[in-house]
Amino acid sequence: MSSDFIKIVILIIIAAVFAVLIKTHLQEYAFLLILAVVCSVLVMIFTDMFPQIQKLRNIFESGGNIGAYFSVALKALGISYITGFAVNVCRDFGQTALAQTAEIAGKAAIFILSVPLVCAVLESALKFIGL
Repeated sequence: MSSDFIKIVILIIIAAVFAVLIKTHLQEYAFLLILAVVCSVLVMIFTDMFPQIQKLRNIFESGGNIGAYFSVALKALGISYITGFAVNVCRDFGQTALAQTAEIAGKAAIFILSVPLVCAVLESALKFIGL
């Protein structure tokens, strides 16, 4: 992964330089270049991540109920990354109100996702203390 990381960083730097150079004359092509690089980098990252995530999932699922906790944590991580990406895109386009709305939506989605987990932990704690 470290050699892939170096390739990704080099690709991003080259794309940033080209985007700045192109942006003054052909702004829409600069956007398309950035979009293509972002999609390419995400594909490269997810290709390397999925086998590792599957290994972790197998370990957690072998532990029984703990697999559900891993699933919630993984979904929350995904929501936070997607939200961060949306927020940065909105801010790049000068849409701060949309960026703040995306942040609120991401936080609400993580809260909604975590409520069943929090309830299960509270029920376990109440059973433990005898209430």
